[in-house]
Amino acid sequence: MKKIFILGIILLFALSCKAQTIEPIEKAIDYRTSENCIPDNTYLKDINNLLNKYVGTWKGSYEGKNYTLFIIKNTSKFDKITEDILLTRYLITSSNGTVLEDTRNVPDNNTYVIKGNYFSKDLTSYASDFAGKNSQCGNAGTVFIRTKNAANTIMSLGFEPDKIMISEETCPGFKLAELTFPRNNSIMLTKQ
Repeated sequence: MKKIFILGIILLFALSCKAQTIEPIEKAIDYRTSENCIPDNTYLKDINNLLNKYVGTWKGSYEGKNYTLFIIKNTSKFDKITEDILLTRYLITSSNGTVLEDTRNVPDNNTYVIKGNYFSKDLTSYASDFAGKNSQCGNAGTVFIRTKNAANTIMSLGFEPDKIMISEETCPGFKLAELTFPRNNSIMLTKQ
């Protein structure tokens, strides 16, 4: 009987060590700004449904280009951390309808899919990682989205390229890539 009791305690302890801790996704920014890493077996979950206002199809135009974003909510797992994120695919056309870029059919793990990362501290904007065509030549960075009205039907998109060093080896002629999204300018989009 004593052996069964001890075995039960050991089993209970082992299971409790592997239990998953659920934290709200808005805590991700706290981990980013502190020196603490996200603990193993943590699930950054969208408990407060903050991501839902972005989910859907959004359309807008900027400097002769039409932008359509297709945003879905997804659960991502990396190593021992699980997180609810947004995945964004996009269709960009010229004013005459010529397709310039189209990521609608690429798999979730493709680098051209914009992958959610964290909310700002005040929860007004959501930052996502972006690496487009010729990312090694500067077409990579952070995409920021923010709803602009109470009904969550208007959204702005801003892009801040990563600060990278380019070389002749990676970018012939040291030529910077054309950016998929305009730098620092907000594209206004309407939910469809």
